[in-house]
Amino acid sequence: APNPAPGVAMAVMLASKAAIAARPAMAKTAKAQRPARAATVCSSGKKGINQAVRGGAPNTGVSKAMEKKNWVDSSGRKGKGYGVFRYEKKYGANVDGYSPIYTPNDWSSKGDTYAGGEAGLKVWAAGLTGLLLTGAFAIYATSAIGQ
Repeated sequence: APNPAPGVAMAVMLASKAAIAARPAMAKTAKAQRPARAATVCSSGKKGINQAVRGGAPNTGVSKAMEKKNWVDSSGRKGKGYGVFRYEKKYGANVDGYSPIYTPNDWSSKGDTYAGGEAGLKVWAAGLTGLLLTGAFAIYATSAIGQ
């Protein structure tokens, strides 16, 4: 079939849009409300072990001075005696205790050995090799060579 003139095609398109716009809008129906879900509990409520204290870290997230009611911070505000983490006595440690950044027990005493041993170095080398190969493949796949 021959193509209609551009003006005819435009008229047909506008007529179909007008027909769609002229349809009555349907009323929205109210959806039934779902029952409230039970809250997810992330903590077991048990007092956790302070890994920083156990590992000998310098920042354990615990301060004896802040547990006293009469301590004053650097801006002059008086402390309330909660310590660093208000719920330490209830749950254990704060993030510094649960996931310390540095614990001397996990690091070697000298810089010439790796605490993970030979197996740890092999895993590290395999990860680095995989990362470099992924980068090389990405460059190849997006370049003119890969087309």
